[in-house]
Amino acid sequence: MRTLLWKEFSELWRSYRFLITLAVLTAFGILGPVSAKYLPVILSSMADVPEGLAEIMPDPDVAMAMTEYSGNLVQFGVILAILVPMATVVGERASGTAEITLSKPVSRASFLLAKFLAYGLTFTAGVAVAGLAGYYYTGLLFEWVPPTGFLAANALILVYLLVLIAVTLLASTLARSQLAAAGMAVAVLALMGVLGTLPPVGRWLPAAMLRWGGGLALGISAEPAWGALAVSVALILAALFAAWAVFRQQEL
Repeated sequence: MRTLLWKEFSELWRSYRFLITLAVLTAFGILGPVSAKYLPVILSSMADVPEGLAEIMPDPDVAMAMTEYSGNLVQFGVILAILVPMATVVGERASGTAEITLSKPVSRASFLLAKFLAYGLTFTAGVAVAGLAGYYYTGLLFEWVPPTGFLAANALILVYLLVLIAVTLLASTLARSQLAAAGMAVAVLALMGVLGTLPPVGRWLPAAMLRWGGGLALGISAEPAWGALAVSVALILAALFAAWAVFRQQEL
């Protein structure tokens, strides 16, 4: 497993996907509190902004900064969680790399697990660096939020992204092209979004964790979403198991 993990990290590094993930998440983690602070100033200085718009905008505060931060991290994290791993299996299958790797004493379960762990650790590093930067700029421009709550909120965002990574890994196993894999992952994301609008179902879906995390980051009471967290972990395990069940039947 250590050799497989090193192989995956080497590929992520050589293809710049590790650095791109780190850079994008960090940049938009910083942009959240910065845009919340200076957007009213920017709007008031623009000539083509409708008159009075800047005046009716609410004064920027720490809650707005946290909303912008988490929104940016989730929005661009979702894009990366689909685009970065979408070729992880289908690309190696098409190039013949998977066949070479599996010709050695490597199980298909280890092959897939190493990929998930490599991408998971990559996004963990990205969220961690983005969190440090976002926390610093929020405290610098507004006020310092509770560190434990902020850490918990980022952990929940990471779990949400891990769900999409696992789903994309499954899609890459099922699909015959990278584009098809991305389309499958987007379809699952859209389905979860539609189901999330149904109150009896939405509170059990991964997005419910994000609302919980928003309250934790600000240190205010919020309805816990332990059920959504449990469902998210179950979805990750189910997607990985399904990917293995499909991949073990495929001819390379």
